[in-house]
Amino acid sequence: MYVEKQRRGKKVYFYLVKSLRKGEKVGKEKVFLGSGLSKQDIKEKMESAKGKLDLVFGIVNKKEEKEIETLKDQLNKIISTIPKENFYEHFITEFTYDSNAIEGSTLTLEETRSVIFEGMSPKKPLKQVKEALNHKESFDAMENHSGKMDLKFICKLQGLVVKEVLPDYLQIFEGKLRGVNVRVGNHIAPGFDKVPGLLKKLLLWYRKNNNELNPLVAAAHFHCAFEEIHPFVDGNGRAGRLLLNFMLKKKGYPYLNIPFKERAAYYKALDEFHKTQHCKSLVLLFKKIYVSTLNNYKHSL
Repeated sequence: MYVEKQRRGKKVYFYLVKSLRKGEKVGKEKVFLGSGLSKQDIKEKMESAKGKLDLVFGIVNKKEEKEIETLKDQLNKIISTIPKENFYEHFITEFTYDSNAIEGSTLTLEETRSVIFEGMSPKKPLKQVKEALNHKESFDAMENHSGKMDLKFICKLQGLVVKEVLPDYLQIFEGKLRGVNVRVGNHIAPGFDKVPGLLKKLLLWYRKNNNELNPLVAAAHFHCAFEEIHPFVDGNGRAGRLLLNFMLKKKGYPYLNIPFKERAAYYKALDEFHKTQHCKSLVLLFKKIYVSTLNNYKHSL
């Protein structure tokens, strides 16, 4: 890291800069320290600024990044040996079951498969059956989207996730950012008037940094921040996990399914980010899931 000075007119602005290497390219990330600072002022502000940079750019070291890349390559290789239709049915069944179960659905894995691939309806609440069908449709929309990740795409996914399952008084927010304040457990989400600005800022952050960071770190940070903003009245978790996979897919990474059994660890990681703005725990959970997925595939083939 180093301090960079920029002169604009009669004023001098100071930034703490960290150089970043990604492949053959070198980029940099900056944190503004202030203007007209003395050497002592700069020294006092550097520790705080260094901490801000390390919250994202210090998440994984070179060894950990290599391990993640190796996992990616191994998983992609073994997935390539599975017929596409078989893998699709297997993954979307588990992903739909787990993502909806995290949100409270009582459909079993087999019931989920029967609903989305056989059109059978078990003796479970109709809302849960519809949510399973919605999730598959949302996944297909994510899978077939060739454009960028923008607000229009995000709202489209959420609209599909909650299609025809919102209470009557909330249906006006289907596919739209929330216009009411919400509380999620102990977390009071930002006021609805702040949501558009926060989401725009997050999307700008992703576009700026996703080529500089390890893809798993960029996706984890985005996911944590997205869930913290909680931009919709419902469907934030399911839409967020679909977006997570869209980001990974764009970078050539295998799809990632957060199992229902890891719900507590997943929520703990999101809570840690809320308290510290640090996504290390979620990155480690993602890595653990990749390892477990790889082992399962090895033993099932």
